[in-house]
Amino acid sequence: MKKASSSEIKPPLRKVSNDRRVEVGRNITSRVLERYKDTVLAVFISGSTAKKLDRPYSDLEMICVVKDGLEMPNKYCIYDALLVEVDYPQESASLKAARGPGWDWPIQADQYRNHVVVFDRDGWMRKLAEAVAENDRTDFTEAIRFAAIAMTESLGAVRNADFKQDPLDLRTRAFYMAWDTARVVFLLNRKYVLTTSWFWKQLFECPQQPKDFRRLIEVVAGFVESGSRQLVEAVEKLWQETMVMVRDRGVTIESAEIIV
Repeated sequence: MKKASSSEIKPPLRKVSNDRRVEVGRNITSRVLERYKDTVLAVFISGSTAKKLDRPYSDLEMICVVKDGLEMPNKYCIYDALLVEVDYPQESASLKAARGPGWDWPIQADQYRNHVVVFDRDGWMRKLAEAVAENDRTDFTEAIRFAAIAMTESLGAVRNADFKQDPLDLRTRAFYMAWDTARVVFLLNRKYVLTTSWFWKQLFECPQQPKDFRRLIEVVAGFVESGSRQLVEAVEKLWQETMVMVRDRGVTIESAEIIV
């Protein structure tokens, strides 16, 4: 067999309209129902497609809620030049995720609130709406604490990279620090991301921000040029200013004893 050259391999992607994504979503739903029948409780399109915020090369994200006990691996493929992801959460797990303000809530919350329902068995989507309403009333303290600890872990990773004088690792760890800090700020503002392409835009629009937030994020995330020392100093300052907000909310990340 002749070995292919890189010039012969073309990305299997092309421009796709919102209408086409929804059409593919309906076709996928028909296949899912045909195969899994009454184990399927609901199917809906999420992500940017559901809000008509998708762009020509956006993917199609779908959630197929199944009955408890049916373990299905998520599917990820390229179909007809379109990236397609189909998640198969079990009913109890799906409702638990919709209720709970986990540390990744800023990224996950949108899929439970904005969607195009393609299939709904016996009004199951009402259960999801009730779970979301419960989430809107819940306390975010533990989620903020967990996210703040993750941010502190990133601070430690930045310090380690600086200690071993590894500039590549330093900039990589600093970007993770910016991302982890964003989660904290989103949680403090109770704001979630509508589409990942708006992640930084929505972050900078949050009404409650650490002091000098945008400048520090731009340095830490690598959006502007900086030397290693300037980068490390920006990371340290970003952590300090964000922790002021965390502590003002009455959240502490330290414990007098080991928590088990």
